[in-house]
Amino acid sequence: MAERIPYNPQFPFAGEQIILSADRVTLHSKNDAIFLFGKQAVGLSSVKTINLDANQEILLYCKKITLGPNAKQPLILGKFFNQRLKLFVEQLQSVSVLLAQCSESELGTSMQSIASAGKKLNTACEALLNVIKNDSFLSKNTFTK
Repeated sequence: MAERIPYNPQFPFAGEQIILSADRVTLHSKNDAIFLFGKQAVGLSSVKTINLDANQEILLYCKKITLGPNAKQPLILGKFFNQRLKLFVEQLQSVSVLLAQCSESELGTSMQSIASAGKKLNTACEALLNVIKNDSFLSKNTFTK
């Protein structure tokens, strides 16, 4: 994973610039939007908090999102993980039901049920292991500590 290289602005700045300094600065657009653009970076910084509020969605479009300064752990893709885990647990549960129904008096019939359940569980395990080995549960572009 590439090391994060923050933007370091040059000081003192040699070009044209606008500096606003006051006890409070408010930008308000009555009918449309406010846009901030920077060729190198747009920085937001605060001693206490930065708040992003929206009534519908907050959208971030980028190749990679890093949450925290030393983030190396990819997030789990929740819906995909939940579907696969549910399928696996259902298969495991069906095996446990078949095993619970077995008795010594019907050993011949029960052995077929046990073998069938074992094959079913093995297939589910192999499918889940392939997904795990391919890191399919993991986000490719969102990392946290």
